[in-house]
Amino acid sequence: MKLRHRFPVAIVVGVPGVGKTTVLSLAMEKLKDLGIKALVLNYGDYIFKALSEKGVVKTRDEVRRLSLRIQLEHQELAAELLIKDAESELSNSDVLIIDTHAVVKTSIGYWPGLPLHVVQRLKPDLIAVIEAPVEDIISRQLRDTTRYRKDLARPELVDELLKMTRYFAIASATLVGASVTFIKNLEGKADEAAEELANRVRALL
Repeated sequence: MKLRHRFPVAIVVGVPGVGKTTVLSLAMEKLKDLGIKALVLNYGDYIFKALSEKGVVKTRDEVRRLSLRIQLEHQELAAELLIKDAESELSNSDVLIIDTHAVVKTSIGYWPGLPLHVVQRLKPDLIAVIEAPVEDIISRQLRDTTRYRKDLARPELVDELLKMTRYFAIASATLVGASVTFIKNLEGKADEAAEELANRVRALL
């Protein structure tokens, strides 16, 4: 079995409100300045596209409220479609960055975002976990009017999600022999977190 794709793959995960999107955007600018071509693909977009086309959901946040079996049916297909798109755009010296979640809180418990059948298809070299203090995450969640996240904005839940994200990221990395790194995104210091992420990605080349 082929253990890696011809281009390096970094998966970036973090709990809702951790500032992952901001850090990724800044990191992309830094990689571009270094002359490194990196493609960011959102794994959830591929699952949402498949589900929405069938009329199962209308918004991204509805996906995590679906039955696990319905989501499971679309996970591997989404991974395959994502990699297919990446293969058509990237050369061996480029980098694929996948934006997703290591764990998802559902009505019946925590569910792996990168289970065996998915992580074996994505074949990451690195899983980067973006973290932040609990109070910062809650503040960002409440400020984000584009997503429905008030059901997650409780200190004890955010703290538990942070821990679970670490556990699940390590478990997924173990399945495919990927490295794991933890990056702090402190309030007002997203640029520093982005610099660290860009350095980790650059080291894959």
